[in-house]
Amino acid sequence: MTGPAIVLDVDDPWLTRLRSPTNGRALHAHRPGLLSDGDRLWPCLDRIPYLRTGRDALRDAAVSAILDDDPVSALVLLLSDRRDDSIPPARPDAVRTAVLSAGSAHRAMELLDYGGMAPYLLHRWCLPTYLSGLVLLETHAPAGAALCEIGCGAGHFLRSWSGDGEGGGTTGADLVFSMLWLARRYVCPRARLVCFDAEGPFPLAADCARVVLSHDSFHYFRDKPHVLTQMRRLCDAGTLLVGHTHNAQRPNHSPGMPLTAAEYIRLLGPGTVYDDGALTTAALTGRPPLPADPDALCGADALAFACGAGGAPHPPSTLVLPAEGAELTVNPLLSEDGPRWPSAKFEDEYVRQWPYLRNLRRPEGDTAAVVMDGSPHVRRLARERVLLDLPHHWL
Repeated sequence: MTGPAIVLDVDDPWLTRLRSPTNGRALHAHRPGLLSDGDRLWPCLDRIPYLRTGRDALRDAAVSAILDDDPVSALVLLLSDRRDDSIPPARPDAVRTAVLSAGSAHRAMELLDYGGMAPYLLHRWCLPTYLSGLVLLETHAPAGAALCEIGCGAGHFLRSWSGDGEGGGTTGADLVFSMLWLARRYVCPRARLVCFDAEGPFPLAADCARVVLSHDSFHYFRDKPHVLTQMRRLCDAGTLLVGHTHNAQRPNHSPGMPLTAAEYIRLLGPGTVYDDGALTTAALTGRPPLPADPDALCGADALAFACGAGGAPHPPSTLVLPAEGAELTVNPLLSEDGPRWPSAKFEDEYVRQWPYLRNLRRPEGDTAAVVMDGSPHVRRLARERVLLDLPHHWL
């Protein structure tokens, strides 16, 4: 059983701008698949440095496998790493199959035992929380700027920002190595990706991006002042965006450790604040989002913030709509008789309050080869997520 070759190249100059999370020294190439900080070795497979601390035994085992010329076993170890011990362990044989012959992102998530996380990742392209992030970027991030996303997951925003990850100025960071591997293999193949714990030292160089984004992740961080300080360091005088962060005054699915609106505002300082739902509405209507009155945010389920210099924004819907000429696919949630939701929890969390999802219906006619063009009909179907621009080998 053979699969895609594992990239062991560590000569990318970008890697030398990274700093060790343990001693702060610059990393340098040690041998294929390994970086060194002078004291210890760090795995770097498929051009994803594994710099997570508190995982010494795992890191050492992966390093040993690489030194023994067995990168597949090393990659299986890193892909088996979980966010924390509350998540059941992966099955090594299944993970090895994902490495060698998964074929699609959907199948890889099954083999990685992503469970309830898989529907969120697979269908994120049409979810209200994804649409809100696209509008936040369109409105406040200068077009063409270097973007760094903290908590980037499988790279959905990185792909939308740079077009299949072909732009060299996108950087994604996440705690879970397998998320970044999905991004590398299926979503944004050329993005810069790095695995580390945002609660500790950031290994990224100062001023490495003009825009730094944390979307649907900031409420999970325990030490929010630390994460915010580090995010500001990465973009210096650029644009800081915190999107879809849960409101402690409202009930939420998987709430994390949210703050109240007033606490977020005190922490982030001056800027523009939104009810995150208003950003989703802007995506669906094509109209600019309206900032919120900070005193009226106690009823918002989630909030979004834009701070910093900003710049010339994207034209409306540049990110919300697929690029001209993109090949579109009927939303896989749609059957002949309407949408079929992955679970009751999925329906309750994402669908109930949004008519565009509740009313999803398959378009009439031949949908086997729909291309994004300027026609109002195709634009409407794409805006309402009936038609999607999915990565190759996604399903």
